[in-house]
Amino acid sequence: MKTLVIINGVTGAIGSACLARFSREHESNIIGLSRQAISSDTFLVDGFLPDNTFICSIGDISNKQDCKQFAKQINKNLYEKIIYIHAVGVYPFEIDHEGNFHVSHDDDQDGVDDRVVKLSYDAFFAMTEALESSDLPVSALIFGSVADKFKPIVHKSWWTVIEHVKKEMQKRSVENSKTFYSVLNISSVICPHELMTRPFVFQKTNADARFWLMPHEVAEQVVSLVFSKQHGFTEDELFHKANYYEEDYFSETKFISRKIAELGM
Repeated sequence: MKTLVIINGVTGAIGSACLARFSREHESNIIGLSRQAISSDTFLVDGFLPDNTFICSIGDISNKQDCKQFAKQINKNLYEKIIYIHAVGVYPFEIDHEGNFHVSHDDDQDGVDDRVVKLSYDAFFAMTEALESSDLPVSALIFGSVADKFKPIVHKSWWTVIEHVKKEMQKRSVENSKTFYSVLNISSVICPHELMTRPFVFQKTNADARFWLMPHEVAEQVVSLVFSKQHGFTEDELFHKANYYEEDYFSETKFISRKIAELGM
């Protein structure tokens, strides 16, 4: 029997690294999810997805019905367990050009960016619920930030949502003994997206790329986590402590000034 690995956000730096790393695991198939790919329906043979590795789209990843439809296409007779890696999300910096705290994309006026809720909470649980309906053991992992525990105001939407995700994970892990939930908190990852969204990080701050995580390091830790646990909830951290790191590194004043500098604001 094989293991099915589903990587949501497979075209990102971490998703791509996970695709490469899991491809080396014996008796594993990988389904990458990307909105840029062709529909999962295109791959169907006798109503089921094929017994191999491919990338597809499933529609709206935060829509429960779309996720349920995708889960029904998985031939559960082929697999002994499912691993789900959630590598999608947005990490908004919530200060405007006047230096004031500002939340964008907040249609319901709850003080939290709706995109973060949709991609990190709604989409994660829509998929895990759908996969649990297969009645196979499910190991589901999502990424957090090492800064979350310091609750920086400039990333309030992010850590607020992730706190809700963790609480819900803990609750559901008790209710369903076949599901293992995991949060992996990571520091900055050296990849093109980070350098484009934080263009001056190495020019105007003391950040050093030698201490940033490489995508394949993250992927290696992910594999270790999802294969080592069988049920319950766990939270882990992956972080290279830089020589310029001090106890007040994530203090509000230092954190905000560093963010403003790396963005060139």
